[in-house]
Amino acid sequence: MKTVDKAFRVLGQFSVEKQEIGLSELARMAQLDKAATRRLLVALGEHGFVEQNEDTRKYRLGHGFLRFARIREATVPLQAAAAEVANWLCAEVGETVHVSVPGAEGMTPLAYRLPSRGHVVNMRATEMLYYHATASGMVFLAHATPSTQKRILSNPRGQVTPHTQTDLSAIQKRMAEIRQQGYAATVGTFEEGVSSLAMPFGSGAGDPRGAISIALVSNDFTTSRRVALIPKLKEAVARLERATQGQPPESAALAEEY
Repeated sequence: MKTVDKAFRVLGQFSVEKQEIGLSELARMAQLDKAATRRLLVALGEHGFVEQNEDTRKYRLGHGFLRFARIREATVPLQAAAAEVANWLCAEVGETVHVSVPGAEGMTPLAYRLPSRGHVVNMRATEMLYYHATASGMVFLAHATPSTQKRILSNPRGQVTPHTQTDLSAIQKRMAEIRQQGYAATVGTFEEGVSSLAMPFGSGAGDPRGAISIALVSNDFTTSRRVALIPKLKEAVARLERATQGQPPESAALAEEY
């Protein structure tokens, strides 16, 4: 295995959940011997890509990545990446797609794309997608931190359509279901005759960065259609997360040792 491959294997073990890792544990996680792991860490440390906590002697990612992160964000900022993913997903499913981010009262469209055909859902860039009335809003709420949920749910909830759910306990029950299944689906809760399917992106220790949604005419939103759309939506989320933050490999949880 090439040295650069080994180095990336070591770096790939760090995550939001595993921000600092001891030498012995890191060697086991990367499936390398301890001496080789230490040599890699020394080399990476010389260039600022890892650093050692003086108190715990554990290793963490260093400042060297910040410059590259800034370059990447300048090259492919979130809005540009969102537009690219929206275009791809719209072409794949032939329906209206939008990527939205959280605001004070609801989700705000960051990018959207309509297919080149008739009989599709239209939307406006300035549209406010209320949290309790939309799939994107509900999927964000379901995956948000408890403090964010409490703040949003304390706001007044208007009856947008006859199908809009405003009861707090019913909304909380629905949030639990959405969190378990990983996506939100709504039928006519924001606009009569319009259904939506949404998944969050950028979920981690904090709030999601936003949501990706597919909007279609309710008559077309059959069970089979929903089943067909979910994998495409999931792939769109993965594409956006790779473009904006990367996806480090999952690592087995091991006992602390250094």
